[in-house]
Amino acid sequence: MLLCAALLGATWPILAALPGIPSQILAGDAYVITQGSGPLSINTSLAENLTRQFAAGNVSPEVLSLGTLRGEPVLIRAVKPDAFFAVEGAEPGPSVTLGDRWALVGEGLAGRLRLSAGENVTLVGSVLPRIAFAPIAGVYRTATPANDELLVDYGLGRFLAGLGSMSFHSIRVKTLDPDALLAFLRGFGASAHVSGPGMPQVDIASSPPTDERVANLILRTGIGGSANDYLTTAVGEASASVRVVAYGIAALLALLTAFGIHAVQRRAFADRLPVVGVLRAVGAGNRWMRRRFLAESLPLAVAAGVIGAALGFLGEARLQPNARLLVFGHEVLVTFDPVTFALIVLAIVAMSTLSGLGLLQAALRERPSGSIREASAVEPPQSLEAVLRG
Repeated sequence: MLLCAALLGATWPILAALPGIPSQILAGDAYVITQGSGPLSINTSLAENLTRQFAAGNVSPEVLSLGTLRGEPVLIRAVKPDAFFAVEGAEPGPSVTLGDRWALVGEGLAGRLRLSAGENVTLVGSVLPRIAFAPIAGVYRTATPANDELLVDYGLGRFLAGLGSMSFHSIRVKTLDPDALLAFLRGFGASAHVSGPGMPQVDIASSPPTDERVANLILRTGIGGSANDYLTTAVGEASASVRVVAYGIAALLALLTAFGIHAVQRRAFADRLPVVGVLRAVGAGNRWMRRRFLAESLPLAVAAGVIGAALGFLGEARLQPNARLLVFGHEVLVTFDPVTFALIVLAIVAMSTLSGLGLLQAALRERPSGSIREASAVEPPQSLEAVLRG
């Protein structure tokens, strides 16, 4: 049981963190504004007005582009460095002079691809068949998924993404008053989707995004236009796809764990069948037997769940960064989550309890004398020497 709990403790936290990766990449812990289904609104005019309203260090207009770097997938994000680092809480920010064409690499990406300041990188766009070159001006570090990204100037980002010179994919805003942000966007007349920490998605002058699988259609056929709010739709599709895979694997591991716990308990319970028969023979009722079983098994199951889950989580943390899971070019960052930890313990306790009660119920259907005779009829094991002499 301890081993089964350790298995869930090592796998379930990372599986629980997977579905949130797409939204974390897009928004992080800020409020993100993306294009709605109405007129194009996520542009320099909106960004400048938001900057005046919420201060320059709290507004980060961004252009996103998927690409490859040294054969590995990478997210290329065009930003204004000061605003981006303020929103991300990067430390330390690069103290370098940036020219017209530059690139900044996250510490995680730099470590994986062995990149350093002063190198020239070749960027291959995946949205459009384009190639660009840029010098790495510095390396930055964050505690967010942005640590695995490549930052570039707006001109290079728009070139790789095929975006207009006045447009952005998203604008991230850090504010303690999201209602003021929504009121500003409504007053400005922007068509946008807004989401962020503690707030469900809000559609302003826009229809809710529809799951039309637009991204799949374009990737498969290479033809056709996309809706204005394709970015929000694509993030929703990516989140749903990752969620299905993650929860499916989690369910499979839970099923395997349940079989393992049941097999161990069945073997252990077979040695205690005579005790069950004796207790029933002297008058113990079914309810008393179940209460006795729960009193003996629940503390052990809880202890095994807590210790095993803790060992599994510590083992997983110990393996990083040598053993890492990458999704969309980003390392899945796993932190201690009390909810997931409690869920693992509850799962182990439930599996153990249901398995034990099932075995006990099967034993209660037999006559007490049958349980006693069946156990006593088993011959004691013989040594190899006795077998050979016989």
